[in-house]
Amino acid sequence: MKINIIKDSSIAETEITVKCSAIDESLKKLLDEFELNSTKLTGKIENKTYILSAEMIYYIESVDEKTFIYSQDKVYECDYKLYQIEKLLPQADFVRISKNCILNICKLTSVRPMLNGKMEVQMNNGEVQIVNRHYLKDFKSKFGL
Repeated sequence: MKINIIKDSSIAETEITVKCSAIDESLKKLLDEFELNSTKLTGKIENKTYILSAEMIYYIESVDEKTFIYSQDKVYECDYKLYQIEKLLPQADFVRISKNCILNICKLTSVRPMLNGKMEVQMNNGEVQIVNRHYLKDFKSKFGL
């Protein structure tokens, strides 16, 4: 892989162009990483608004028609609906695990099957989430099971 960087102070916005004969797995991972780093959401705590990068997000949950973004130790309220956020997030790292929850699979430490056909996932911050049966196939595919 060859990388060319051209510094030009007259350029207003950074642009990345990829020229390739085919998109292989290593290139796809690199592009997913760019997408992950460029995705930003806003969340509020009390009356302050914060910019959140996708890599900070552990999961996003909708409760009583309000959307909350969970990071390692904070909970932010978001004005977007869950389906809107799902379209903004990088598809490689985020997966819906229930009707009201989207999970960042990069923040998982372990998964455990449950007797009722669901799956329990443990997050890096110690929280536990449940993957509903309806969303299990997509979860297993993304997680590599």
